[in-house]
Amino acid sequence: MPHPQDLTISWSSRRYTELSAITPKGNVTNTTIEMLQSSMLQIALPILFSIIFSISVPLNCVSLWFLWWYSRPWTPIIVFSINLTIADLLYSMVLPFQIIYHLKKNNWLFGDTLCRVVTVLFYGNMHCSMLTMMSISIERYLGIVHPLHYKAMRPIRTSILTCVVIWALVLLPLIPLMKNNLTIHVQQLSIITCFDVLPQNMFEDVKHFIAYFGSKIFFFFFLPLIVMGFCYISIILTLLHSSSTQLREAKRHTVYLIIILLVVLCICYLPHIVVSVVHYVYTLEDKSFYAEYKLSLAMNSFNCCFDPLVYYFASKEFRQKIQKKLCRCVTTGFSENTPIFSDHDMQVIPIPNVPKK
Repeated sequence: MPHPQDLTISWSSRRYTELSAITPKGNVTNTTIEMLQSSMLQIALPILFSIIFSISVPLNCVSLWFLWWYSRPWTPIIVFSINLTIADLLYSMVLPFQIIYHLKKNNWLFGDTLCRVVTVLFYGNMHCSMLTMMSISIERYLGIVHPLHYKAMRPIRTSILTCVVIWALVLLPLIPLMKNNLTIHVQQLSIITCFDVLPQNMFEDVKHFIAYFGSKIFFFFFLPLIVMGFCYISIILTLLHSSSTQLREAKRHTVYLIIILLVVLCICYLPHIVVSVVHYVYTLEDKSFYAEYKLSLAMNSFNCCFDPLVYYFASKEFRQKIQKKLCRCVTTGFSENTPIFSDHDMQVIPIPNVPKK
């Protein structure tokens, strides 16, 4: 009989498959064996991660190059974009280790330290992306709805400090993952898993597990969604009540940004949030939702490919600058000192207070 205090968890589903899944001898239950031997996931996940890697790495390298060298003077959104591009690039660069891991039938060959790094970068990228999108929505809200307060904040300094706070908020909840050994030897399959089977002392019981990951879903998904919804609704209402012809371009680009944000949220984040809620409900009922959950996490990783579109590829002038530098195929009209981002694209235009009726 397996020891009743032993625990197991799948890396991507983050769930206890059974409370007696791993024994003191390193054995796991049949449910966990089936999870680790899923041929569908061993094929689908490497394909998805390979697509993400092949798109994200070159896209984010080019984006970082243009943002860093050709986007002066910096604006708050450029600072946020650089921060997120670095996070996307760091995570994308370690995807080959994940690809090899799944191709080797969930056998981790790279040691516990690298396993922790990959796990932390996975969570860090996911949560950093959501908090950065929330920060951009707040920056746009303050600049358009409350322009006087915005000018008094020294936005560049504030945006840099915000990025530091974001990383602190992202990394602090990951300390338990950094402190524990995330590689486990599964004797029945003669493999070493990376965050597929967790140490039995990491969580005391299922309630602590649910509390830990449930709180992360709330603070890093639901709360940013609420804040972004409030900010963009307020921005739309303010723009609609303004009759200034100077804001025509600002209105158009703000609408583009909101549309792209909605597309990214619907493709990458909302499926993961919905599946997560269903998954935790199933966990309490001792049911399995492993395959769906792991696939939703792979889809969530596509945010590395879409993030550049969200923040700056919607800018027509930025696209033209890239074509000029890389393809030499744009029409004349840009000098070498022309900023990539126009005032309409990346800077906020104060709006006069609308008289109340």
